[in-house]
Amino acid sequence: MTEYGIVFNLDSCIGCRACQVSCKIWNGLRAEETSFNPAGYTNPPDLSPNTWMLMVYHEGVNGQGPFWLFHKWQCMHCSEAPCAKACPVNAIEVHPEGPVVIRPDKCIGCRYCIEACPYNVPRYDPETNKVYKCTMCVDRIQNGLAPACVEACPTDALEFGPWEELVRKYKAAGFEVYGDNVNDYVGRTHYLYVTRRYRDIGSSEGKKWNEYIGLPSDPRGALPPVQAGRDVGAGIAAAALAGAVLHALYWRAKRVQEKAKGKS
Repeated sequence: MTEYGIVFNLDSCIGCRACQVSCKIWNGLRAEETSFNPAGYTNPPDLSPNTWMLMVYHEGVNGQGPFWLFHKWQCMHCSEAPCAKACPVNAIEVHPEGPVVIRPDKCIGCRYCIEACPYNVPRYDPETNKVYKCTMCVDRIQNGLAPACVEACPTDALEFGPWEELVRKYKAAGFEVYGDNVNDYVGRTHYLYVTRRYRDIGSSEGKKWNEYIGLPSDPRGALPPVQAGRDVGAGIAAAALAGAVLHALYWRAKRVQEKAKGKS
């Protein structure tokens, strides 16, 4: 099974939001009622149960003058998927192709995945008592198609392909790559961010380029205590299963004895 990735190239993005619109259309998501955002041009201003990805606009000034920088914000589809480890009912599936997908039919709305996600992505809907996020268009991938956002991009700022090939290609071309080996909490991510032009962005603030756009260098969430709870639950389940097996063996032995006495 091929493991896939999506590259987002900061140097090529023009902030047109074609990817944002295509995500809405393909997934049948309702439009958000928006208004002027005093914080900038990002609109809607946040992810929601009906907005699974956003184009985020960054404005600033560097040594070359004013600049605009855009980045695409959605689920990173981590190889270690802390959200999936946190889910107590196994409602989050990690597919071999790379996508990490919430099963709405299994989700109980506990929101442990929200606590575990270090990228602040999953969003809870109180109307349905479910949590929602980007699926990486797993339905399209499994049918030989590229994700909707990738096909919609007019400047090829998004590229879909085998994960290892994408990493090799952009590193060989001299790009900075975020996502190939992040840390032990998230592993690697199937959304990869690359840049050459903006590699020094944020340096005046003591930040790496990925930190400047909101991608932490050492992302951590609330998984350890959640995972501990799951481990305890697994221990209780194992103990209950062992008890049931021992009871069944005892019952069978007793029945054998009773039958033997009846014959004698």
